[in-house]
Amino acid sequence: MNKPKAWINGKFVDIDKAKISVFDRGFLYGDGIFETMRSYAGMVFRLDTHLNRLFGALEVMRMRSPYNRKELKDIIYKGLNINRLKNAYIRLTITRGEGRFGIHFKDAFTPNVVIVIKEFGEYPGWMYSRGISAKVVEMAQNERSLLPGIKSLNYLTYILARLYAKEADYDEAILKNTKGYIAEAATSNIFLVKKNILITPSQASGILPGVTRGVVIEIAKGLRLKMQEKLVTYKALLNADEAFLTNSLVEVLPIRSIDHKKVGAGRPCDMTKLLHISYQKQVIKETLNRSVLP
Repeated sequence: MNKPKAWINGKFVDIDKAKISVFDRGFLYGDGIFETMRSYAGMVFRLDTHLNRLFGALEVMRMRSPYNRKELKDIIYKGLNINRLKNAYIRLTITRGEGRFGIHFKDAFTPNVVIVIKEFGEYPGWMYSRGISAKVVEMAQNERSLLPGIKSLNYLTYILARLYAKEADYDEAILKNTKGYIAEAATSNIFLVKKNILITPSQASGILPGVTRGVVIEIAKGLRLKMQEKLVTYKALLNADEAFLTNSLVEVLPIRSIDHKKVGAGRPCDMTKLLHISYQKQVIKETLNRSVLP
């Protein structure tokens, strides 16, 4: 059996040989960005959108990728073929590169680019049939910072938020911003439903505008659902009729309780189910469309 291959700085290598220097600034300072994607039947869903967000983050970071969008797309699809995977987890990471200790920029950096592709493991069925529990943690997301708006390697806030939620026996953590409004979950965007209105925290709340979040908003508009992007209070979240999380891996994940209080009926309900089914239909539609392209 062939070993899984990772792509690093221009070549595919056995995944256990994909190494970077201890002087890499991503390792030393979290000085880099990444994108997490999912492929279905050999198609990376919304790959162009992921790459657009990646290159937008590079601009914020004052970094340049050694590879353009087309080259990265070709490498990702080549990686799927080499690893003989159709349904896969894909992570693309770009760091500023190697340099001396210190946060100064006297050195000329050559970014390190790493792409890891692994078989996607489905999430447990109970998470979708029952929904998950969530805790609003006492960690503030800084809505005035540039960092929440990009997928940077500085993930300590989210790691600690998830850790504290797990220690309290919850499945996931939800963060507020510095003004006390709901921002996002540790690795997901959050939506709630109240009186048949779909609501999600606005970008002014200090969120990463997720690719899946964007697809769900598209779907909601296509279904002519009432939709609001706005500041969301903790009280509004607790009083929601439904709530769910979105990201590229979990798709649409129901929340059954927040801080031990049942969300609505305490189980996945109609709009959450509708949007998840509609999301999966959109994936199938785009997968089929790609399969018939010349």
